[in-house]
Amino acid sequence: MRKRTPGWLPGNALIRKLEMAKKTRLFMALVGPPPKEVLYVTPPLGLMYIAAWLRERFDLEIRLVNQRVEKWSSERLAKEIVAFDADIVALGCMTPSAYALPTITRGVREGLPKALIVLGGPHVAAFREEALAATFADLAVAGEGEIAMEHIVRAWLDNGDMTGIPAVIRKEPDGTVTTNPGALPIIEELDSLPMPAYDLIDQRRYRWCHSMTAVPYRNYMALFSSRGCPYGCMYCHNVFGRKFRAHSPERIVEEIKQCIRIYNINEIEFVDDCFNLDKKRVMAYADLLLREVGPIKTSFPNAIRGDLIDDDTAKALAQTGLYYSALSMESGTPRIQKLIGKNLDIPKFLEGVELFAKNGVFTVGYNMLGFPTETLDEMEQTVRLASESYLHIASFFKVTPFPGTRLLDYVREHCPEKIKPLAFEEMEYSLINANVSDVPDDIFDKYVKKAYYKFYLRPDRIYRIVRDYPGLWKLPLYNIALAKRIWNRFM
Repeated sequence: MRKRTPGWLPGNALIRKLEMAKKTRLFMALVGPPPKEVLYVTPPLGLMYIAAWLRERFDLEIRLVNQRVEKWSSERLAKEIVAFDADIVALGCMTPSAYALPTITRGVREGLPKALIVLGGPHVAAFREEALAATFADLAVAGEGEIAMEHIVRAWLDNGDMTGIPAVIRKEPDGTVTTNPGALPIIEELDSLPMPAYDLIDQRRYRWCHSMTAVPYRNYMALFSSRGCPYGCMYCHNVFGRKFRAHSPERIVEEIKQCIRIYNINEIEFVDDCFNLDKKRVMAYADLLLREVGPIKTSFPNAIRGDLIDDDTAKALAQTGLYYSALSMESGTPRIQKLIGKNLDIPKFLEGVELFAKNGVFTVGYNMLGFPTETLDEMEQTVRLASESYLHIASFFKVTPFPGTRLLDYVREHCPEKIKPLAFEEMEYSLINANVSDVPDDIFDKYVKKAYYKFYLRPDRIYRIVRDYPGLWKLPLYNIALAKRIWNRFM
């Protein structure tokens, strides 16, 4: 088999005809080597949407895997791709798993010299050209993948020329990396998307994984009901952009009905950025679901803006079967809220937590300690408000300036001496040891530990956790996972 340089794309007409004699094979993988703690394992929805989009337009043989679910090493994943004899390889990746990309892409390149390797996902959105340069891949897509991958597959089937695809990041024949000029459109009408390719995954295998919802062993399916978030939080980078686009209530309910009918699930998990931005849509969804399906166990591990919860939405969502929701305060001080661009209405947030809790929803709080210029008193206010709230459980993460965020830009400008280079394998969220605040490192580390003690060592909270945890028999199983997280973080 002919050896080629990293940026070369096959274009010889005779070779193309021979290649087209068989059905084009696309191997898609969510990259994630087995981590130190097996958490946040969810179906690869982004790749499932792209697969469904491509199947409507091309005659492809597609295999889709989640590396964490398979528990494959990077070398094993590369061997599986080679054994599949893939023509095109699409690898989605978060930054904490990006250290595996050079190994995977090298193995694929050695075994399939002519394969087209494409990178995507949040890691590419953050690092862009740097993400591609560090691997043996050919192309990278920073942003929504459906339209970009359609252009890429069409070009591959045509003549292999990727230079005309707007915004695609590619390697030149000499190995240098460049970004094509222009921009691809986003998908404005989400209802135009086909249903995700649920058939390409084994949903049963996700029952035994710890997903983003802190309740193990559930017969669920993850769903996106919207894309985009209009809030400009400085610590966040958003693959889908700041324009909010949503599925209609009818489309959401139809997708739920399909998952129940075909895959026999009894629970759904919404993984939007901001499910409840549009109250009218929320209420219409709740009404339609109750009329056409009835209550179904529902969790929001990521998707609810706490200060937008009111009595109407709390009751309506509880009636649909909502039993678990994560709610992010991040900081309990108005000054820090303004600094980070979240601009959360803290009193309304605390009221929203209470409304959910009083409607039978198990509430989980996400908080961040150590923003630039943040003082110990301000951290204490965050911990105090969280501790005195109706939250059942909470996490206190160390603020980390990830690439691709305004937070990193701010730190570079105002306190560059506080930037600590992180290897990708050190970027598991619960393992990061960063401090960009005004508090000395030793005091800061001690205070983050103290935050957990202060939050959990309250008799009323322990009682409420035991009383309200969904499926009491699962609580010891969750506690084992929680103990591992605490050990990895503090020991």
